[in-house]
Amino acid sequence: MGGKRLPNWLIYQRISLFLYLAGAILLLIYALGFISNIYIFYAYGSKGLVDFYNEMQIVNDDFLWKAVIAIIFSLVLFLLQLGKFPAGFFTLIITAVIAAVSVLFCIGSFFTLVEIKEMYLNLDFSSLNRFIQRGTINYSQSTFTFDLGIAGYVLFLASSIFMLITVIRNAFKERGGLQITDSALPANLRAEERGKK
Repeated sequence: MGGKRLPNWLIYQRISLFLYLAGAILLLIYALGFISNIYIFYAYGSKGLVDFYNEMQIVNDDFLWKAVIAIIFSLVLFLLQLGKFPAGFFTLIITAVIAAVSVLFCIGSFFTLVEIKEMYLNLDFSSLNRFIQRGTINYSQSTFTFDLGIAGYVLFLASSIFMLITVIRNAFKERGGLQITDSALPANLRAEERGKK
């Protein structure tokens, strides 16, 4: 005998939460490997390349902290039981704040990546050429790392907005209007609330 089918609103809400979590994890992985390909700038490069590498370390720390915070946000959303219930008033406020901060993260990181991509294209790589020709190092100029990050933050921006729209829609439609009751209330109070309906 098959189990009870989940309502569509809950399926979409769960999808939005998992997309947000997946995006946060992917951004963390991206941040962990962000400067691994340019360490040779520090080891073999000119002062300009070393300065660029040092600047990228600061950017990398920023990306890393943003990714960690996004994962914490994901855990908060799951703790609020948005995977089981439509949002109440307080949960909706928290979700809106999380989505707004995530959007700001994405916008800031997007413009940072665009800026450092331009800086990278203007670097002088001549100091690396002799090491490349000798076979000491293996490096080819590429903006792939920056393009990947730009795409990643655009997708995470989309997932944040999708999550917020889904939660808002379900909070109003499935509850028959926004109420001060909250999905994060203790189970016994939620049971009493459902029993009154």
